Amino acid sequence: MTEQYILSSLDHALQAMELFFEREELTAAEAARALGISRTAAFRILCTLEQRGFVTRAADGGWHLGVKLFSLGQLAQRRMVLSGAMRPLLARVAARTGETAHLAVMDGPYHVVFVDKVLGRLNLKMDTALGERRWAHQTATGKLLLSLQGRESWEQYARAADFSALTPNTLTTPEALLRELELTRARRWALDREEAEEGLTCYAAALFDGSGAAVAAISCSGPSTRLERHRALCLDALRAAAADAPL
Repeated sequence: MTEQYILSSLDHALQAMELFFEREELTAAEAARALGISRTAAFRILCTLEQRGFVTRAADGGWHLGVKLFSLGQLAQRRMVLSGAMRPLLARVAARTGETAHLAVMDGPYHVVFVDKVLGRLNLKMDTALGERRWAHQTATGKLLLSLQGRESWEQYARAADFSALTPNTLTTPEALLRELELTRARRWALDREEAEEGLTCYAAALFDGSGAAVAAISCSGPSTRLERHRALCLDALRAAAADAPL
């Protein structure tokens, strides 16, 4: 990547965070010397990080790492563990159905992110980029995970979501979303019928931890003509994988 794409202010903020690898507390003066910037600039960087919860101010005026970083680290670790644990089951779904299997988790209250996948063996396969982030209502995995939350969460989502149409089948109103979530919750599986991309259909099943909370969703995706014809096969494969999930 060329230097022209680097944001110097963000780069300095990230460098400031890296200074905590070597020290428990950091002052603006120390950050300024280490980064080669003015003390005022260093102070503003640390104040911004404090505002976002990445650092916290100590009584003596220095800064320590904030709890948000711990939370993000725990989240990253859980996602990596989840991905590693589920990969054999994703491979089993892909082998049984011939279609692409995805693993997705909620990323905040409004979005899902795809954290792992195993490509199917059939032609015209769906190949979502890992790390891709979408509004939850635009995906089968997102609709399923939303449906397993409370009604208050549904209404909060409906107030915040972007209901722009991606295809003629996209859910474009809060009312349509709430009806879909009711149906999805009742049947315990989700369907994306060409709502995010024309010609592609997706089914999803939830993964539950030991407490009964839905922590992720797995999906089977491919061309609509094949997926509609093999719905029972796809749902059976997803349910079997979910039942065997080591969570």
